[in-house]
Amino acid sequence: MSDDVTPENEPAATDASTPPARKPGRKPVILIALTLLFAAFTIGGRYFIIELEDLAGISMDVLNVITLFGTGALLLGWAGWALLLSGWNWPQRIAVAGLLIGLPLGFLSLFRPVGGGDIDFLRFEPIWTERAQPAALADDAAVVTVDLKTETPADFAQFLGREQTGSVDAQIDPEKFADSPILWKQTIGLGWPGFVARNGFAVTMEQRGVNECVSCYKIDDGTLVWLYEHPARHRDAMNLGHVGPRSTPVIHDGRVYAVGAVGNLVCLDGADGTPLWQVDLNELLDIELAETTDNDGLTVQYEENTSLAWGRSNSPLIVDDSVIIAGGGPRDGDKATLMAFDLQTGELKWRGGDEMIAYGSPTIATVSGIRQILMTAESQAMGFNPETGDVLWTFERSGDSDGGANTSQLSVVSETDVMTTKGYPGGGGERIRLNVEGEKITPESVWYNASVLKTKLTSPVIYDGHAYSLSNGFMESTDLSDGTRNWKQRGRFGHGQILLVGDKILIHSESGTLHLIDASPEEYHEYGEIKTIDGICWNTLCLYGSKLLVRSDLEAACIDLPMLSQPAADPVASENPEP
Repeated sequence: MSDDVTPENEPAATDASTPPARKPGRKPVILIALTLLFAAFTIGGRYFIIELEDLAGISMDVLNVITLFGTGALLLGWAGWALLLSGWNWPQRIAVAGLLIGLPLGFLSLFRPVGGGDIDFLRFEPIWTERAQPAALADDAAVVTVDLKTETPADFAQFLGREQTGSVDAQIDPEKFADSPILWKQTIGLGWPGFVARNGFAVTMEQRGVNECVSCYKIDDGTLVWLYEHPARHRDAMNLGHVGPRSTPVIHDGRVYAVGAVGNLVCLDGADGTPLWQVDLNELLDIELAETTDNDGLTVQYEENTSLAWGRSNSPLIVDDSVIIAGGGPRDGDKATLMAFDLQTGELKWRGGDEMIAYGSPTIATVSGIRQILMTAESQAMGFNPETGDVLWTFERSGDSDGGANTSQLSVVSETDVMTTKGYPGGGGERIRLNVEGEKITPESVWYNASVLKTKLTSPVIYDGHAYSLSNGFMESTDLSDGTRNWKQRGRFGHGQILLVGDKILIHSESGTLHLIDASPEEYHEYGEIKTIDGICWNTLCLYGSKLLVRSDLEAACIDLPMLSQPAADPVASENPEP
């Protein structure tokens, strides 16, 4: 048999320059499945957000965060697969992985995210965007006569209005609402205080550079008429609450009382903003401030040895001849829940309670026949004797002022009952009855529902046996008799603010749209909406006659609402109401 090799069975020649065959890559079956499931969850969640929030407590802001971090994790997963498991040649692997990681990083190097309330995301903006600066005090401002002593029926001189209930006794014409004109709109300093108003002037707080300011404006045209400046600039360590003051001032007897985010309590002459007396709350409470640098390269302060992570948001309260202030104190030291200072001199009159504070403000009311100061502290709803500061009662309300915090007002819902609301873990609504036996007040729960009244940066309003609230960003109506939900409305409200005007409710969304709805348990009925201002609108509303004052961290505006009726001229409501 011949050993000749024929062409048919001749072994193929081996070319040393020919690369070995590539190992076949692994198909990304798991990644494909995860990507499809994630897309279905995030897209479907936006269509069924009410059901998702009810079922799992996932609101739109939480869904936005899940979307952000989930997208990042999937991009890293796909980049890892391209590099290690795709089986492609190395130039292809590096190119694909580089695009998956480099493009998002490149985008974020040019555009920064703009956060909203809580952990919400609003938009991206170019990093070179410069913030417009508020107008400086004009040279001729001193010629304007500012009278904050004369009271008028339209006054809205303290946080949430005359009775601190977020309501005004007036009526808006719903048919003409959508055509309400904006009288003026202008840039304002950073911060979350609302306006208060008296006798044609409006007062608020704002951050201007390194100074924390109390500012006074003419309501008719927005002219700045005086400005008080104090060297302080607050921002929390995590930058979730942003820069600026939080507390809304109060106007009383021609004076303005204001509390800064890092502890400056000041009494100002309402005529020109001159300080009459000033108290450093940090010195009184042994609070230490830490410093860091913000995105503008400026030094910011925050409380270092307390759990009050997001700055002082509590507004001052006038009771008789005292101004009542939420206190606080070190984590491991003595605390004062409330402190009372003499209106004329600023002298400390009493300290009440030893519970750490949260972010709601004290209010004065008569409940179960007893006049008392009400406030939800860090983990307790509480009542205080307004003359001595003695604690009259406490009721446990879970909360941590550096985490799942209590941020809303303690609402009076009947002659004997109050209500707490909260949107963070352990939240929901709870109605509490104050039973009186002799001199002892014993609170008891009437009902508790974790699924309703989940307020975060806002408080409910009460009308005709029902509560209305922005509950985790949804507008909601709740029956106060048993805590059941009447209706829940999806909308781009976010953590905005609401104001009850007669039998209608104004909603100012977090993104700056104004809505008018019926205060009705039957259904959500809206009469229209108006685009108002830019920025994040956490600030409370102020209605002075027909003039609605709104503001954000960027802008302020005055909207002339069509009114069917306004507060009566006589009698003028007391600043210390006793419902």
